[in-house]
Amino acid sequence: MSLKLVKLGFKFGNLLALTPAKIEQNGLAFPSKIYALLWIILFSAGVSISAFFRKAIYEKLTPVILTLRVAIDTLLFVLNISTIIITATKRHQWNRFINILKFLKNSNEKGDLFWFLPFLLTNVVFVVIFTYYTTIFAQRMGVDFFKYYAVEYFQFYAQFIVYYLIYVLCMILDRVQNLSKNIKLLKIQPNRLNNFALKRIKIIFFELEECIDIFNNIFGWLILLLIGFCFLQQLSYLHNFIVGLQNPLPILIFRIMYITWHMVGTFISVFLCDLIQQRVKNMQMEAQQIAANCAEGKEYEDIKILEDPINHSFPNFTAARFFDLNRKTILGVINALLTFLIVAIQFENIQI
Repeated sequence: MSLKLVKLGFKFGNLLALTPAKIEQNGLAFPSKIYALLWIILFSAGVSISAFFRKAIYEKLTPVILTLRVAIDTLLFVLNISTIIITATKRHQWNRFINILKFLKNSNEKGDLFWFLPFLLTNVVFVVIFTYYTTIFAQRMGVDFFKYYAVEYFQFYAQFIVYYLIYVLCMILDRVQNLSKNIKLLKIQPNRLNNFALKRIKIIFFELEECIDIFNNIFGWLILLLIGFCFLQQLSYLHNFIVGLQNPLPILIFRIMYITWHMVGTFISVFLCDLIQQRVKNMQMEAQQIAANCAEGKEYEDIKILEDPINHSFPNFTAARFFDLNRKTILGVINALLTFLIVAIQFENIQI
């Protein structure tokens, strides 16, 4: 992933105060906080007005569906506000994060004429999904649809920006792969084992470690909210299907598209985190093998410079320190989803 894509995401995110106005310009801190406060007020007002109009709809829902609907709306609102607050209060971490990514950038990376395509294509998918959403529900509900749900266009685009920015993990993953290649090269070509090369790898490794710490600090809470939102949305739709509510085919198609969008956006970051951690474990094994093959003396002491930080200081990706982000997270979400679904159906039957 190119830094150009990250900066492009910053430009669009800044429109909703979701990203810093400009990297490495601390003089804009005070105005940017005022702009962030303005968007917090706008989001709060929009959600409040929308909730007022939806009151008549909510009164007709069963207790289970009402609880899920309110929880989903609340989580989405908290995610939007949290993104703005984190951006406004952690500008220095953002600056440091980008600077580290610049330091870790490959010197042999070539320019790509179509570097903007990932951002363009994901925006096209977003527009297609929500154009379809508007078409089918506006036909059913008329003008009332916009009174109920117009604010969600801004909310979901803000959520999309978070999804997109998390893809900087791809860049971090690329740096881990390069570091792993350098370690393997030392194993294959022992004559390249020198103090300068090891110190260089050690510096890159510590920069990568700090980068992941900052990533956890910026995105950990947001990833937790994204997982919670996706979980409740899946639970709501599955409950709707199983209890036998009739859904026209266009609505069914939209819901499949909608939940697929959120599942991909949420869980691809978890897969990337798990993949990075697996790369690090491989690096640990490579460093240990190199150390084992080195005789006692200078070579052994040199390789210990690299082995110790790899074995003891590399951080895990976490969701606000509640749990580590790996493939077990997805299994845990599926297990919790099935459990809550069974409970919700049983409660619905009791109410009937």
